[in-house]
Amino acid sequence: MSVISRLQRLTGEGPKAPDGENSGQTKAEELIRLRARIDAILSRRPEGQRAEAQSIARGRGVPLEELVPGEETTNEAGTFFCACRLAGGSARHGRFCIRDLVPLDMDRLAVLGNDPSLRGLDYRDALFLDTETTGLAGGTGTVAFLIGLGWFEGDTFITRQLFARDYGEERATLFGLRELLKGRRFLVSFNGKAFDVNLLAARFIMNRMPDPLAGLPHLDLLHPARRLLSHRLADRRLGSLEAALFGFEREGDVPGSEIPQRYFDWLRRRDGRLIADVFEHNRLDILSLAALAANLAELLDPDGENTRYHPGDRLAAARLFLARECPDEAVRLLDPLIGCASQETARDAARELSLHYKREEQWPAAVAIWEEMMGRDGDDLFALIELAKWCEHRRRDFTRALALAERACACERRLSPDECTNLAHRRERLERKLASRKTTR
Repeated sequence: MSVISRLQRLTGEGPKAPDGENSGQTKAEELIRLRARIDAILSRRPEGQRAEAQSIARGRGVPLEELVPGEETTNEAGTFFCACRLAGGSARHGRFCIRDLVPLDMDRLAVLGNDPSLRGLDYRDALFLDTETTGLAGGTGTVAFLIGLGWFEGDTFITRQLFARDYGEERATLFGLRELLKGRRFLVSFNGKAFDVNLLAARFIMNRMPDPLAGLPHLDLLHPARRLLSHRLADRRLGSLEAALFGFEREGDVPGSEIPQRYFDWLRRRDGRLIADVFEHNRLDILSLAALAANLAELLDPDGENTRYHPGDRLAAARLFLARECPDEAVRLLDPLIGCASQETARDAARELSLHYKREEQWPAAVAIWEEMMGRDGDDLFALIELAKWCEHRRRDFTRALALAERACACERRLSPDECTNLAHRRERLERKLASRKTTR
């Protein structure tokens, strides 16, 4: 199939039937039409990307060293390109200075990761990890051509990026990663458990090298971020979290879906302009990992009153503490939320706290919350049902239990079929108990 035929298929134009007039069309005319179609396709791309693509295609390549601060590095496996950047304490990432991010509370990070082994470690022993790869689906044919690493030294954050300038340099970058892992005691990533670490493990195996990442404690921030923020953020990608939590907006950032093709183009052209944006994208990802870890840890402060966070965030933090079997911290978060301005959050907090007291058999505290909920809303189904259960099974006050059950049944339009069935059984049982009590008298 000719190039013109492919373009016709791409643009939806059908081939024109040859006639006597255009059958003798010259090659020059065909080239004019071809250039016009190429321009039409390019015009659909953002203007900045179009201009950059045309400039790169027509101009001579720019050495990577002129655009990215780094140098060629040699080890026993060969050479690779290594970029290094320092973000001092006064450097800003969104609304925060780097010095604002430390020290990281390791007890809270242990709760975030549900990993007690993180307790007692030093945040300066963390290695923040993010990779850029030749494919987003993984597999043995996918290569991590750029391995981004970050760590704290004092109030300075250091990023180091190991770049395989071609496939033959992959082994050297893996050696470089192995060296930088020495002295590091845990990893921090965003979706690294599912992707980055597994991919790197496969690459170590393919290069007949032991995997130095195996067995390291690993805090993957994707999962706690979802648990803490899904109530108000439909999109929990790292870029969306950056904007919502610390007000960082990327300008001109290369989309992650374009990065594999950028590397393939680099392999053909060796033009630093193709890959410099990928280095910056990766560097910002690593900085955002550190900022996200600090923000999520701050959100878990059980005594904090930071107005940056939505009351729903604090409620989610309390639920996470309950899931991690840290009830004291959960209670310290839930207690003030019961009186917060958001009615929905206050009601949910009261439910969570009362159920905690119920599990602990602290009945006076649980009943006080249910009574207070009914005082605010006489048709609060949760409070009606829980009080009915307590009156029946703990207090043996069948009369009030029946009255509460009937009051709940009156809200049948708000009940699910299962709730209707259960309440009907409860009411029948209570009626039998009351009838039996009258008979025995």
